[in-house]
Amino acid sequence: MGNLSGARASGPQRRGEWPTRRISLLIFSRVHLMNLAGPLDVFTRASLALTRAGKRRSPAYEIELLTMDDLPLVTASGLSLVGGRPWTQALTPVDTLLVVASASGVHSPIAPELLAWLRTSADGVRRIGSVCSGAFALAAAGILDGRRATTHWQLADKLAQRYPQISVDADRIFIQDGKVWTSAGVSAGADLALAMVEEDHGHALALEIARQMVMFLRRPGGQSQFSSQLAAQAADSQPIRELIAWISEHLDAELSVPVLARRAGMSERNFSRVFSQQVGTTPARFVARLRLQAAKARLEESTDNVETIASRAGFGDGAALRRQLRSEGATPRLYRTRVGQNNGETAVLLREEDIDGQPRQKKPSISSSSVDL
Repeated sequence: MGNLSGARASGPQRRGEWPTRRISLLIFSRVHLMNLAGPLDVFTRASLALTRAGKRRSPAYEIELLTMDDLPLVTASGLSLVGGRPWTQALTPVDTLLVVASASGVHSPIAPELLAWLRTSADGVRRIGSVCSGAFALAAAGILDGRRATTHWQLADKLAQRYPQISVDADRIFIQDGKVWTSAGVSAGADLALAMVEEDHGHALALEIARQMVMFLRRPGGQSQFSSQLAAQAADSQPIRELIAWISEHLDAELSVPVLARRAGMSERNFSRVFSQQVGTTPARFVARLRLQAAKARLEESTDNVETIASRAGFGDGAALRRQLRSEGATPRLYRTRVGQNNGETAVLLREEDIDGQPRQKKPSISSSSVDL
C-alpha cells in the first residue's frame, strides 16, 4: 500500500495527458482516522472516476503514505495501519505533500531532520498543506511564516501564540495561500482535498466526488467551522432546536424576534435571552448567518439568477444579498467563480488543466471550514 494508484489498471499515458501526480501523505502517530481517510478517499475516487470515464488512461493520482517511524502506524482509535513507508524513504518527485496529524501531536517534539526535510520538500512540490494540527509541523519548519493559515478551532489560539508570524484564521474550513494549504480538523481534510481536485480537474469532478461520498455539499472557501446546523444541535432547549429547524425551512418568511418568540411560546425578552444563551448569538444575527449560508450554497450548486436566490434565502432582493457578500469582499459573480461556476458554466479559472490535459489559468487564492479534532 506504499503506493495507491487510484485506478484498477494503469494504462499508458495518453499524449498531451498530465503525468500521474504523486500525493504524499505524511502521517503523524495517533492520528484520527478521518484526518487521513478523507483526503485519501477523495484523491482515490477522483483518479478512479477519470479513468473509468475514459478521460485519462493513466491514473491521475498515485498516493503514498509516509510515516514517522516503523510500521504499523497506530491511530488514535487503536487501529493499526500497514502499507506505508518511513518518510526517509519517500519517493520523488512529489506533486502534493500533506501533513496529517491530530491534536495529540501538538505537544510532541518534531525531529530537526524532519523539519529540514519539510523545508526542502516545500521548495520542490507544487503544493504543500496540512490537516488539523499538521499546521504545527509546517509552522515549526517556517513554511507558514508570513502566510494566512488555519487549523482546528480548538488549536488556533495556540498556533497563533506559538507562531506570531502567522496570520491564523480560526474560522475557516481551509485556506489556500499560494502553494500552501491548511485545513481545520477531520472532515475538513476532505474539503481541502476536494478543492485540490477542483483546481486540477474542474468543478464538475469535485462535485461528483462529493456526491459519491454522500457529503451534504462540497463546502466552498470561506465557510465557517461553525455551521448553523451545529448550533442547533448544541442547543439544550428542545423548543430552540425545533425553532432553528423551522427557521431553516422558512428562510423566505418573516423571521423577526416577535414572530420567532411567538412560535417558541415565549415573551420577546425571554426568547432573546434564552436564544442567545443557547446558540451563542442573537436571533437576528443567527437568521442573517443562516440566510447567507443558504444563498452561498445556491450560488454554488445552482444556475439560478441572483434575484431568485436572494428571494428564496429571505434577502428580499438581489441588492440585499450583494451587500452581504460585499461585506466579505465578494460579489455573486466572484463567489461563483471562486467555487467553480460562472453563470452555470464550469469556471476555467478553477482549472490548472482541462480534462484533456491542456494547461489552464490557475485560480486565485481562496479560503475555506470542521469541528471535530
